[in-house]
Amino acid sequence: MEITREALFGFMAGNGTVGTTAAPLTQQSFQIWKHVVIRASASNTGVIIVGDGAARAAAGFILAKGEQTPPIYVDDTSKVWLVGGAAGQAYNWIAT
Repeated sequence: MEITREALFGFMAGNGTVGTTAAPLTQQSFQIWKHVVIRASASNTGVIIVGDGAARAAAGFILAKGEQTPPIYVDDTSKVWLVGGAAGQAYNWIAT
């Protein structure tokens, strides 16, 4: 069996911190071709919650320290919002 890999145009990656007020994944909107994955820093003291908007971020997908999301299929980073369980929760992200 031969498996062909999909060639992507490129990827983007970044990091940031979030506190107890919901914030977008990135301050600037970036177009995504396929998906984004977010990983909570292993040194965090609280959780990071991932949602699809400021109003619903606190009811989203919970990441404990060191955990990551499954691929989130969106076309723009502005559609992904985060909120921390405490101030200064760090994260990294990669988008293709």
